[in-house]
Amino acid sequence: MSKVRGVPEWNGLQIPVADLRRVFERILEHVEQTAGKTVTLREDYFYSLPAPELYDVGKDAPEPTIGQSTESWQNLTSHPDSDWTVNWEFVWLGDILRAMGHLLPEGGPRSVGQ
Repeated sequence: MSKVRGVPEWNGLQIPVADLRRVFERILEHVEQTAGKTVTLREDYFYSLPAPELYDVGKDAPEPTIGQSTESWQNLTSHPDSDWTVNWEFVWLGDILRAMGHLLPEGGPRSVGQ
């Protein structure tokens, strides 16, 4: 039972892989139509919060670290067939997708200074 009266217990977000694939395809098609065949991220460094503390919102936020989009992209493209990196590839891809979402609003390039 939930710790909060009247609120059902959280059992996790279930995401069908087929739905996830459709979402990725739709987003990539939009990016390709609006930004072209290549995406340029004009900011390389970003703040990152370490896991697993990132998900413990009952405590103070962890101290941020500095991440780098070029490093995340290099990690993604340098181990294309390595099973041992798959979980980390989600994190690295998340870094890239987050930057695209923040820095390419409405399909147009933008940097922090704009």
